[in-house]
Amino acid sequence: MALMVAAIVDGAVATLTWDSLPPLPPLAGEVKQPGVAGPFAGVHGDALIVAGGANFPDKLPWDGGAKIWWNDIWVLENLSSAAPRWVTDKTFQLPRRIGYGISVSTPDGVVCAGGHDAERCYADVFMLSWDARARQIRRTDLPPLPEPLSFMAGALVGNTFYIAGGQTTMKDAVPSSIFWSLDLSKREQPAEFKWSVLPAWPGPDRILPVAAAQRTARGDEFFLFSGRKPQTGQATEILSDAYAFDPRSRTWRTLPSIGDGVRRGLSVMAGSAVAVGESEILLFGGDRGVLFQELEAHDRTIARLRARIASGPDGERGAIEREIAERLAAKRRVYDSHPGFARDVLAFDTRLETWRTVGRSPVLPPVTTVAVKYRDVILFPSGEVKPGIRTTEIMRVVPVGP
Repeated sequence: MALMVAAIVDGAVATLTWDSLPPLPPLAGEVKQPGVAGPFAGVHGDALIVAGGANFPDKLPWDGGAKIWWNDIWVLENLSSAAPRWVTDKTFQLPRRIGYGISVSTPDGVVCAGGHDAERCYADVFMLSWDARARQIRRTDLPPLPEPLSFMAGALVGNTFYIAGGQTTMKDAVPSSIFWSLDLSKREQPAEFKWSVLPAWPGPDRILPVAAAQRTARGDEFFLFSGRKPQTGQATEILSDAYAFDPRSRTWRTLPSIGDGVRRGLSVMAGSAVAVGESEILLFGGDRGVLFQELEAHDRTIARLRARIASGPDGERGAIEREIAERLAAKRRVYDSHPGFARDVLAFDTRLETWRTVGRSPVLPPVTTVAVKYRDVILFPSGEVKPGIRTTEIMRVVPVGP
């Protein structure tokens, strides 16, 4: 199963139900589809578009598997029908293999920005549109980002596409406090159709944050949640903070840290967020960070031990190698027993600025994917359900009555 259905009562979610659409199909000529993490995804017209992303098609990374990026585009057409189908008689591709950018759905198409491959980040911005009559994907270039960027979050507030956080390189990468916007209503005004650099939120730099747009008493605002801040040679800072940006005053305010109605300080890094009703944002999945930090601690210790082998006396080599093997075995046990990512679905009320838990996912929720709003439905195309493991499921959320 893989679909979410949310009931809205007095502007708030009352219940959650779960269901799925047809799974992501194999590529042309292939028999297996492991799913992809970090795809661009969105809806245009009556079609779901999923493009790019990365996976480990042969072996898991700790078994020596290679991470592969893809440039394929999948289209699920007739989305509003009782039996939507993936387009399998045609193939569509991006100009390059890429993943981990950000995308938003607009009436004109799915706007995709940034992303990376194994070597570098990219600044490309383009729109993917579905021509239902010709059954073709149309690609339109848009103004590139001010810098290459990946692992960021983004959301559409009115006609303006906002992007926050991320990293600009793959080598020697550092988290950023980037905050940019592009007013899509200026497409016919070339002199004004460009990215604006905006003031950053009053908190740490970050990658893999979560973002959404929703109404408040001030109007429509941009919301930024969680993420993580890698630090060279130190433990990554796992973030549970939250902020709102008011486009009218161009100012940020700090919100209560992420919680479930009982606990505070929860991370939702790499999860998904979507606005529902008049004043709530639902946050799905996300990594709480506990096992991430455990694995990272093993990596730091292994790095120190390998440095000792390189510089220490030969008589210590055997003992150090045994300790490295023990650490690698401990990492393997974490991976093998990993329960998946957070199953609690959290809700933030943007007017009361309060947190609560709406429900709990009965399936493994994906991270590094996009929550796609389609009419009153929420779709979660593919994504990563455990470290290194993808899903082909397309989760769906349908509002139902109380």
